[in-house]
Amino acid sequence: MSRNIITITKWVPLQTEESKNVFLKCNHLRTAAQDLLQSLGTFLSEFQQKNGWKSYQTLSNNELIIENLEAITDTAHELKKSFFNAFRELGQNRQMAIKKVKSKMWQTDLWKIKLKLSYFLQHLISEIAFLYVHYGERMLTISFKLSDSYNQYLGMDAKFALTSNFTICSNMCPYLMYPLRKISFTRLLQILAQNRAELCCHKLIDCLLDTYKLHESHEDDVGSDNSSIEIYRAITKHLSPPLNDVTNPETVKETQCTQMDNFANMEELIKYEEQNVLDLLDAAVRVVPSMLGDDTIRKSKSSGESKINTKAKEKVLDYYQQILWGEVGNFLDHIILWWSALPLATRPPHSTQHLRDWITQFLPTIEIPHCILSAIISLADSLGMHITSTSWDQHFRVALVASRKPFHHATGRTFNDLLQNLVLLCNQCETTSDWILGAPLEELPVVEQIPILHRLDHSIHTTRLWAINETKRLANHWEVDKFFTITHCDIVNYLAQLSILKLNDHTADIERGGFGAHVQVCINMRAKLASEVTTNHDTLKVTQKVCIDTLASVCRMISLANLQMIFPDNQFYRRSSFNGPEKPSSYVSTYLDAILSPVLATTEDHHISNMILKIMCECWLDHIYMNKMKFSQSGAYQLLTDFASVTTWLVNCPIITQHMRKVMLKNEVLRRCEGVGRLLLRSPGEQLKMNEIKANETESPKSDSSELMPPEMYVPNQEQWLELRANRRTIKLKTSLCCNTNVD
Repeated sequence: MSRNIITITKWVPLQTEESKNVFLKCNHLRTAAQDLLQSLGTFLSEFQQKNGWKSYQTLSNNELIIENLEAITDTAHELKKSFFNAFRELGQNRQMAIKKVKSKMWQTDLWKIKLKLSYFLQHLISEIAFLYVHYGERMLTISFKLSDSYNQYLGMDAKFALTSNFTICSNMCPYLMYPLRKISFTRLLQILAQNRAELCCHKLIDCLLDTYKLHESHEDDVGSDNSSIEIYRAITKHLSPPLNDVTNPETVKETQCTQMDNFANMEELIKYEEQNVLDLLDAAVRVVPSMLGDDTIRKSKSSGESKINTKAKEKVLDYYQQILWGEVGNFLDHIILWWSALPLATRPPHSTQHLRDWITQFLPTIEIPHCILSAIISLADSLGMHITSTSWDQHFRVALVASRKPFHHATGRTFNDLLQNLVLLCNQCETTSDWILGAPLEELPVVEQIPILHRLDHSIHTTRLWAINETKRLANHWEVDKFFTITHCDIVNYLAQLSILKLNDHTADIERGGFGAHVQVCINMRAKLASEVTTNHDTLKVTQKVCIDTLASVCRMISLANLQMIFPDNQFYRRSSFNGPEKPSSYVSTYLDAILSPVLATTEDHHISNMILKIMCECWLDHIYMNKMKFSQSGAYQLLTDFASVTTWLVNCPIITQHMRKVMLKNEVLRRCEGVGRLLLRSPGEQLKMNEIKANETESPKSDSSELMPPEMYVPNQEQWLELRANRRTIKLKTSLCCNTNVD
């Protein structure tokens, strides 16, 4: 038995009092750290629940919150010392193998607890670091002490070789999935800026409204309902949350914040925010000077007090203003457009457009601090993006709904308004406050212009398809008045809108390069979309011709269909009559009134009128030839009279101008029809004769040489038309027998 004890003692040495004390301290430390974790979790949960709407100044338990935070700060500071001593003693207690393993286990366990504690402290600092503006200097001191303790917790990893390849000790807690970083003074500035940005947005809005009010006080229509800013004032007057008087008289910062509810101008707004940073610097010098660094702090030769270097102070203020107003630029459009009982985004897009126009046109005329100017420019860009999407949605929706209904004259105007709005927005992106034309790419709002060009490209394509399909439908119903409304009015208006589109060519700048990656991508995208817009614009230019070609095709079909219904039967032109035709056939006027009259009544384009007349006459001839109608001599005279009545109809038509009548009467198809009629009257073997100029007539240089050609020469297939002549019957006269009696 004694031998076994000796063997166990050899490999497992008896635990000394010193080792027991070390492990007992570790156990107590773990318990205390877990209690602190529970306190931190409870405080954060309650604090976030009570301050969900950031109504810090209306809290009645401010003192209780500060007392709890001070208790947490003191506990974290004491545990920091305990962790430091524990890790140091565990690192020394590794002489024997079994002690080394046990020390390593305790070290790992305490490291995990310390890591969780660090995450909670980081979360707490992020929640309260900016609250000194509302709660006073005590909160500022707490924030710096917690930051110092947190940084020392992180410093233990390197000091005691606790650094691991990963900082995750539990995958059940999302907060433990993020790497930890030391909290520097710049990090505190970032937290302050992020949490002050929202309030600064409201204050900046108040400043803008006051500026506009001063500007409009010299004009007559200050209270006009059409003023965009008056509309905007009504929308934003409930945006800023009310800030009540401070319940605790000891919190000086709350009183100052209440007094600064309404800033006289933007300079005071900047000074107020700078004072918050100066208070932060002064507290850092007193509480944690190590966070600022030795180069930042200098001692006064007269008083011996530590002060901030002037150059370092300016850098800190510039850094804070840059971060703050960058965050304001991100918040500002969201607050204006969405955060109110009646947000601006719910109003028509032109309300937002008025506000953006005022920002871009009026603000360059007054002096604005550079840091705030960037936020306002960001607001203008965001409003432009909102206007682009909402106005296009509105116009395109109206145009799309109108295009689904039977044609109305307002339908074309909806597409015109759509293109007009996009062209206006695109042209605004081609100019800046310093450049009216030829602005360099670096100064253009390319990011804002890209969605405009994309929508413009799609809108031109949709407009062209609507025009083609609608004119095809109208042509099939022979509603030529509505047809020409689209081709001669709407399409012309579309091209007029696109003719004022400004898309400067920046090919040379793109080839030269030198842009950043993001800018280069945006520039290439703009160039591609601009090329597509130009292509669609060129395609829209030939849309009118496509529609007219469709009308010509439909005209031929309708002409043949009408002739099939109204043209006389085959026997009409075969009958023989000794009397000449007294008047043209009735179907001729019916044919002309049904097809040609609507065209002449709705357009003054003699090219289209001549085209329709030519198609009608060609269909007339095709109908005769395809049905192989036969013509007697009397029938040929009747057909020639019918063809001649077309000229008479044009001469007597009251709805066409004298110029159009003169042009249409010279249409060669009329001579061709006359030639067909004369061919049917020709005797077999009869030769054509050219018209001769009389001796007493001198040829004018303007005389038409075609008048010398007989009409038959305009007929290309004369032999085929001659086949349509009916066989000539021999007329035999009955005589009495006495006529044949021979007289001797």
